[in-house]
Amino acid sequence: MAFLYPNFLWALTALAIPVIIHLFQLRRFKRIDFPNVQFLQEVTQQTRSRKKVRHWLVLLARLFALACIVLAFAQPTLKDASGTVVAGQRAVGLYLDDSWSMDGQNAAGRLLDQARTDAQDVVMAYKPTDRFQVLTNRFEGRQQMLLGRDEALAAAGQVEVGPYSRPLSQVMERQHEALVHSDAPVKQAFLFTDLQRYVTDVDQWKNDSAVHTVIVPLEAANTNNLAVDSVWFDSPVRRLNQLEKLHVRVLNHGNQEMHNVPLKLTIDGRQRAMATFNAAPNAVVDTVLSFTNDAIGVHRGEVSIVDRPITFDNVFHIAYRTSEKLRVLLVSGGDTESDKDIAAVFSGDSIHAFGVQPYRQIDLASLAKQDLVVLNALPEVPSGLAGALDEFVKSGGSLAVFPAADGDVASYGQLLARFGASMGAKDTTGVKVERIDLQAPFYRDVFSTMPANVDLPLVRTRYAINPSPAANVLLRLKSGAAFLSSTPVDRGTVYLCASPLGEAGGTFSRHALFVTSLLRMAELARPMGALYHIIGEEAVIPLEGVDLEGDAAPHLKGPGGTDIIPEVRRTVAGISLVLHDESLTPGPYAVTANDDPVAVLALDLPRKEGDLSAYTPDQLKEALAKRGITTITVLEKTGNELTPVLKNLEQGTKLWKWFILAALVFLVLEILLIRTLR
Repeated sequence: MAFLYPNFLWALTALAIPVIIHLFQLRRFKRIDFPNVQFLQEVTQQTRSRKKVRHWLVLLARLFALACIVLAFAQPTLKDASGTVVAGQRAVGLYLDDSWSMDGQNAAGRLLDQARTDAQDVVMAYKPTDRFQVLTNRFEGRQQMLLGRDEALAAAGQVEVGPYSRPLSQVMERQHEALVHSDAPVKQAFLFTDLQRYVTDVDQWKNDSAVHTVIVPLEAANTNNLAVDSVWFDSPVRRLNQLEKLHVRVLNHGNQEMHNVPLKLTIDGRQRAMATFNAAPNAVVDTVLSFTNDAIGVHRGEVSIVDRPITFDNVFHIAYRTSEKLRVLLVSGGDTESDKDIAAVFSGDSIHAFGVQPYRQIDLASLAKQDLVVLNALPEVPSGLAGALDEFVKSGGSLAVFPAADGDVASYGQLLARFGASMGAKDTTGVKVERIDLQAPFYRDVFSTMPANVDLPLVRTRYAINPSPAANVLLRLKSGAAFLSSTPVDRGTVYLCASPLGEAGGTFSRHALFVTSLLRMAELARPMGALYHIIGEEAVIPLEGVDLEGDAAPHLKGPGGTDIIPEVRRTVAGISLVLHDESLTPGPYAVTANDDPVAVLALDLPRKEGDLSAYTPDQLKEALAKRGITTITVLEKTGNELTPVLKNLEQGTKLWKWFILAALVFLVLEILLIRTLR
């Protein structure tokens, strides 16, 4: 306990006055003679004893009453855990949590509105000469400047929710950096936040003797929330007139069971699919929306639900491209029979644009226009063709290699070395394919199960192919060697078969696996890019199949008239856009070059904010106590006014009213003693 006016304590010396009065009785007693006092002796002794007790009790009551009055004038205060803030110029940091979860509500209204009001109350509770930092999750450079009262009030009133969220340990560090550079003798920080668990990283907090921190919790009344978490297509390629299945994952972050929640898919402004789902408490729900692609080109879509009050995660934007055909080129080495087998897979399908070129007369420039290139039975691989195929794969194309029965192993080895593989000697020992890797994505979506006694292909001639360590072995021989493998190379994929096609190589070209494998290679060729990108989490966005020619800078144009010039990064793997933590509105964005659209991107907000689970003030206090943190205080305000609580923080809890009340109690007690003890 401390005193605001300790000089008044000298008045406690006045306590000696009633003591002196009681010790020296100034009243003179009158003597009365009685003829016989035998019967009065006991009564006299009893009266004097009672008078002595009464005198001492009255003395104590008067002393306590006088002491309480003196102490009340000295204005005692009870120190807070942070200690009493001394008078003087102050530097005050104010952090307003502007993440999407602050759209939550309680009985007093929206959480962000309360945070703004409380922050302004804090500013008004200090002197006009004090300086203030107003910080949000945007971490802008200007927010590290200390402002005057009027500027701080305006800055706090302009805060709105946005897509950024930061761990509170980073917020405290940011406040410390701004405040410690101030010359003000007193430094204090305030955090107005809803204490979401994923940002309240108490384990990273530590005592800071330079800056005392006060956390003002803002608790939402309802923590139930539905969020569209992610979406993905069944097939990696969008084709004209193809039945598409769009998988949607919805998270129920609340303890309430949801029934018949509508889910809607809109593409290019048209509603294309709708479904309903039920969600158990704290459950993950996967559902499917089906529609038919009826137009080629670029499409913009969104998946949406209706859920309040948190609405930022109710809509999920997507962007994709529908191709009319998949382009497949066969580079022939002259084996007519095996060429016919390959042509039979693609030429009879309207969704494939199939072409054939002899390997000695191939137009290398045409490779860039293909999705899948199949090398079949080439006696040798010319170095020029090998270099062109290397660039083709790295730019995102798919290459399938079926060696010739009597091919030049050295030239094949030089080609495969570009992809981290090697080719050894030929082996003519007959062996069967042992198994299919159904766990690999290549076959996983084609075969759900495989009978134990299935008749797999017989291999008569094969080469000792050693695929790259990064390769996935799709088909393996009983000898343990790889028969068909898939190797990711930069943005493309290389498929290597150990056996030539045709009768000399075995029965693979006559087996159903041959048709399935080639169709799957074409289907997975040229990935069409990501359906969406997350704002703030993906700084580098690759532009699949886009070539920005000329010196003109591309523009990124989006909702609300947004028009920015992103950084362009050119690498061997292709062209990428770099977004430097811009505050972008979610939705579809067009990448334009010379005002012509060259690509469309869908940008979505992070979904972490959808989980509204948060610390309660008591839980946070307990966590701070366990870690021994004493420079961080959790403030619980009563009602809507924060100013009285702030004064208690600055001067401590004032006790003078209680001492006045105690003085009155002792005075009443004195009166009762005088009147009753006679």
